[in-house]
Amino acid sequence: MSSSPSQRMNRSLLLIAASVTCVAFALWGAQRGTAAAIGAGLSLINWFALRWLVSRMFEGGNKAALGLCLMAKIGALIGVVYFLISRVQLDPLGLAFGLGVLFVGPAVAGLLVSNSSRAASGRSTASGSLNPSAAASAREER
Repeated sequence: MSSSPSQRMNRSLLLIAASVTCVAFALWGAQRGTAAAIGAGLSLINWFALRWLVSRMFEGGNKAALGLCLMAKIGALIGVVYFLISRVQLDPLGLAFGLGVLFVGPAVAGLLVSNSSRAASGRSTASGSLNPSAAASAREER
């Protein structure tokens, strides 16, 4: 039984978040590693909230209200980050490192899922390259 691309993307994102957290603990110790773990957790919460809101938009929900919720979500994330740095005194570098999952994670997870989908269907680009012209020339050779 194969999993959907959405499930594979979620798993990849969770693995990336765990990896980022482990790297932070290994490089910088407990204080910065804890901040990175919290940042990665916030990134994951943001990702799942984004997916839920967007799926509701495509299912025919009130697009205006859901669009406002999307803006409120990012505002809440900024507020939480401010609170964690200013009041809780969480390490800003570690938190930023963990929050990097928010930006890098979906991009890398998307590439991983895309490559695994291509491999499963027997399609691939020339030499695994992401270069469109190389893929076009490979199609012409077939």
